[in-house]
This record gives sequence, structure tokens and C-alpha cells, in this order.
Amino acid sequence: MNDEIMEKLNAPFKPNEIEWRIGATNTAKTKGIALPYITARAIQQRLDDIFGIFGWRNEFREWKTSKQLCGISILHEGEWITKWDGADDSNMDATKGGLSGAMKRCATQWGIGRYLYKIPTQWVDIEGYGKSYKIKGKPPELPNWALPKEYRKETSKQFESEPIISIPQEIKDIIAKFKPFGITQADLENYVHNEAFAFNSEDIEQFRLLYKRLRNGEKKEDVFYNYHKVKKNKELSQKLEEMEL
Repeated sequence: MNDEIMEKLNAPFKPNEIEWRIGATNTAKTKGIALPYITARAIQQRLDDIFGIFGWRNEFREWKTSKQLCGISILHEGEWITKWDGADDSNMDATKGGLSGAMKRCATQWGIGRYLYKIPTQWVDIEGYGKSYKIKGKPPELPNWALPKEYRKETSKQFESEPIISIPQEIKDIIAKFKPFGITQADLENYVHNEAFAFNSEDIEQFRLLYKRLRNGEKKEDVFYNYHKVKKNKELSQKLEEMEL
């Protein structure tokens, strides 16, 4: 039964349920990396479909004034099981964006949408959209393995299975720099809710910023807030206990 639930949680979404945002861009701001994501509404619908409207719940807590925590609880065999994660408030609609971001990150804890991190990097034409950018023209085509079976193309052979890619040396070098601070590869993977071989350019830049802050003397618990690996760190564990997480 548990395997069946996990399969449903991990299942790919329909193409019309996937939205795209722009990550890194070229210097001319004419091309950018298209990053797929699912909306909070799609997550809610999947949880409704699997567990029913009374079989799951979520809750939010503000943390350090500019961050939001989300906990998604599943009713399993009469017991509520909760997983937590968080996100920074967004630049646009700060709190609303933070709540939505926290729920998306928390959903990956349950496997929902986690497969999207394995999609190969795709550069697209972009145009200005407010203070950000959007795709100019049609969004990228999803690989066959990232589609529900009924949407897969029988003639396509280049994307029949999930990519198996070794960890780039650039990632290995970055991981090594964190070791003196007690941060492991698993911590970094979980920080972005990703697989090591699927790290993208946005993640690399984020890790560089984290490393710079640590090197400048900021405390690990302030820089590297990660809610499902902190049991290895007594100081962070104590903070979570104080927050009753």
C-alpha cells in the first residue's frame, strides 16, 4: 500500500499543470534557463486526490521575519505525519510568495514534483516581464519520462528514460569547500531538494553565496537553514524544539 501511495505522489504532472520561470540568463538578457515548477494549487489537488480533503493538512509559521515555514501533514494509519520545509519571502508579493514557495519546497519532501529537478537544462528566448523575465514563445517540450504515460510520444527515443549523469567536477569542488563547516553533500542536496547530478547553475550560485557568508563568519544555523537534516546539529535541533517543530 505504501508503494502505491509513493507512486501516486511521485507521478509526473500533465503538461498544462507545469509552469515555467526563468533562472540564470545570458549577459545580453536575451536567453535564460527555463525552470519548470508546479503551483501550490496543483499540489493541493494531488493531495486531495490521494488522501481526500480530510486526509491531509498544512500549516505555516513565520521564521526570522523574512522566511516562511510550511508543514504538510498526512493522515496515515490513524497518525498524523508531518514534514517541514521553508522559503524566503519573495521580492514581488513578499509574504504570499513566501507561503507559496514554502509549500512547494515542502511538497518535494513528500516526493511531489521532485522529478522536475532532473530535467536537463534548457535555454530559451526570453523577454522582460516586470522586474523579471518570461519565456518568449512556446515553453520547452518536456522529456518523455517526465510526462504521464498517456502524454508520451512513442516516436521519441532521446528522452525515454531519466538521465543518469555523473556529478560535475565544479559541484565536487564546491561540496569540498563546505566540509570544514560540517556541511555534507547530503545537506547541500537536501538544501535545494535536488539530486546531486541535477544541480543547475542557480544552485551553484546559491552555494557560492552560502559559502561566502560562512567564510565571513556568519553562524551556520543562520546561513544554512535546513529543516530535515538539522538533527545532526545540536544547536539547530534545540532551536526546532523551542519552535515546537
